Amino acid sequence: MPTITAPGLGSGLDVNGIVTQLVTVERQPVAQRLDRREANLQARLSAFGLLKSAISSFQGSLGALSDPTLFQAKTSQSGTPAVASVSASNAAAVGSFSLSVTQLAAAHSLVSDSALPAAQFTAISDVVGTGSLTFNFGTTSYDPATDTYTSFVQNPNQGAQTVQITDGSLSGIRDAVNAANVGVSASIVFDGTNERLVFTSTNSGAANSLEITVADDDGNNNDTSGLSLFSFNATTNNLLQTQGAQDAQATLNGINITSASNTLSNTLNGVTVTLLTTGSSTLTVSKDSSVISTNITTFVDQYNNLVKTINDLSAFDPTTGVSGALNGDGVLRALDSQFRRILSNQVVGAPDAFSILANIGITRNSTDGTLVVDSTKLSAAISSNTDAVTGLFAAFGTAADSLIDVSASTTSTVGGSYGVNITQLATQGQVVGGSAATLTITTGVDDALTLSVDGTQATVTLAAGTYTATSLVAELQSKINTDSVLQGAALGVKASESGGVLTLISNSFGLASTVSIDGGTAAAGLFGVTPVATGGVDIAGTIGNLAATGSGQKLTASGNASGLEITVKGGALGNRGVVGFSRGYADQLGTVLTGILGSNGIFTSVTTGLNDQIKDIGDDRVTLARRMTALEARLRRQFGALDVLISNLNTTSNFLTTQLAALPTIGAKR
Repeated sequence: MPTITAPGLGSGLDVNGIVTQLVTVERQPVAQRLDRREANLQARLSAFGLLKSAISSFQGSLGALSDPTLFQAKTSQSGTPAVASVSASNAAAVGSFSLSVTQLAAAHSLVSDSALPAAQFTAISDVVGTGSLTFNFGTTSYDPATDTYTSFVQNPNQGAQTVQITDGSLSGIRDAVNAANVGVSASIVFDGTNERLVFTSTNSGAANSLEITVADDDGNNNDTSGLSLFSFNATTNNLLQTQGAQDAQATLNGINITSASNTLSNTLNGVTVTLLTTGSSTLTVSKDSSVISTNITTFVDQYNNLVKTINDLSAFDPTTGVSGALNGDGVLRALDSQFRRILSNQVVGAPDAFSILANIGITRNSTDGTLVVDSTKLSAAISSNTDAVTGLFAAFGTAADSLIDVSASTTSTVGGSYGVNITQLATQGQVVGGSAATLTITTGVDDALTLSVDGTQATVTLAAGTYTATSLVAELQSKINTDSVLQGAALGVKASESGGVLTLISNSFGLASTVSIDGGTAAAGLFGVTPVATGGVDIAGTIGNLAATGSGQKLTASGNASGLEITVKGGALGNRGVVGFSRGYADQLGTVLTGILGSNGIFTSVTTGLNDQIKDIGDDRVTLARRMTALEARLRRQFGALDVLISNLNTTSNFLTTQLAALPTIGAKR
C-alpha cells in the first residue's frame, strides 16, 4: 500500500522536500560512481569490438598468403588466338612454346542410309523395330569410299553399352539412346526428302569410334530392315559414315602431339590448350607477379589498419588529458607485442637472404609502428625467387629431388632442413597368370571373372569372341575399370600381357594395394590354375635421421618435423637430398589469430568479463534503489515524529500563552 505523505501540518516543516533532498544527497555519489564505471566498461567493450574487427580484417588478408599455390599464379597468351587458346594454372611452368596444328580431333558420326528402301523415313513417327542396340567404343579401320570395314579394336577404358528399344519409332529410338546416357548422342535430321537418324560419339578421338551391333526382335540381326538398319560392324554396316573419328595432331616445340580431344590438358603440366583450327601459334606462360604483390600489399594495409586501431585505443593526449578507451590495458599491450614479435623474428627454415620482411622491401616505421613497402624491391624479390618469398609467408616445403613432393604439414611441424633417406620404395599389388590365357570367350561358358582390387570384390563379364592377346587385354581392362563397384571405390587396374600371360596391376600403391583372382567361369582360362598374386608394400625411410611412417608413396616425419609429409614418386634407394620447410609469417599469424578470435580466445574471456561487470552494476543499482527506499521510509518516519512533536509543542506553547495572558496582573487596582 503506498505511503501517504504531506508537508508538516502542525510544524510547517517541508517534510517531502527535506526527505527528497536527503535521499538525493545519499544516492547521487553512489549512482554517479556506478554510471561512470558502466560508461567506462561500455567504452572498453566497444573498444574491444573495434579491436576484434580490425584483427578479423587482418586475418582475412592472410588466406591469400597462407596458400603456397597462390604464389605460383601464372598468366598465359596465345600469339594467334584463332588457332588456339591457352590457360595456365598455378602449377604451370614459365616458358614459350611453338605450336603447329595439322589436324583437329573429331567425333565419329554415322547416319542412316536413305538408299536402303526400309530407311526412307518420311516422319519421325515411322516404325523401325524393337530390340536392343549395343555400342562399343574403340578404333575402327573403315574406308568410306569403298565401304570397306576391316577391323575394330576395343578401347580398354570403355566398356560396351546396351540400350533397350521398346518404342520402335524413329523418335523412340532417338529418345531411348539419349536417355541412356551411354556416350552416344542421337538426333534426327531431315535432308529435304527423308528423316535420317544420326549417331555421334560424345567423345572425339580415333579410339572412340562407334561399333554398333543389334539384337533385332524380328530375329535377323544382319539384314536391311528393323533395327538392323543401324548396324555398323565388321559383319553388317548399314549406316553411312559422315565423320570419321580422328585424333588431333600437332607439334609443340617440334614434338609430335596426338590427342583424342581438341583440349590438350596433359601435354604441358598446368597448361590447357584448346585447338580451334589448323595453323601455327606461339604460346606464352609467364609468372603473374602482380597477384603476389597485390596480396602482400593487402596484408600490409590490413596490418597497418590494425596498428592504427591499436594506437588510437591506447593513445593519451597530455595536453587535454584525454586517453583512449584501452590506454594501459594489459590485453591490448600483449596482443600488440605478440604481433610485432612475430613480424620481427626470422622465419626458421627460410633461406638467409629471404628470412625477414626487410629482405623483400618491407620495413617498420619507427614512429607509429606501421609497415612500409618498397614496391621496387618487393617486385625484384618476387621475380628473382618466388619460392623463397612463398616460404616467407606460407607453410611451405621444397625438395631437392625432383621425384619428391612436399605434400602436407601440420601446425606442429617445425621449420628447418631435413635429410631424406629411402630404404624401400612403394610398390603396386599385382596378379600374374600361371599360364597363357585362352583367347576364345564363350557366352555363359567362360565369360565371367570374379576378382578383388585393394580388397573390393567385383564380377565382370567379357564379351564373347575370339581375341588376340592384345585385344583380350583391352577387353579385360575395359570391363574391370568400368565396373560400377570398382568405380564407386575409385579403384582400377592396368592390364598387360607377355607371351600371352596376363598381368593385372592395381592403380594404387602400398600395403593396401592388392589384386586377386577369386573365381568365375573365366578365371582358369584367363589366368591358369595357379595365378601368382603379390601385394604392394609401403614406402619406408627416414626424414631428419628419424624413422618416418610410410603409407603408399607418402612418408610422414616424426620429431621436430612431425606432420611433414612427402610423396616419393620413384627414384633410387638411399640418400635423396634434403627437404626444406618454413612456417612463414602469414601461417604463424593465422594460427595465432585463430586462437585469439576463437570461442575460447582472449576476446571471449574479456568480453564475458566486461559483460559480467556491467551486469553487476545493474545488480548494484537494484541494491542502491532498495537501500534508498528504506532510507526514505526511515526519514519519513523520523520527520513525521518530529512534525508531531513540534505540533504538540506548538499547541502547548499556544495554550500556555493563552493561559498566561488570562492571569490577573500582580498589583493591579481593582
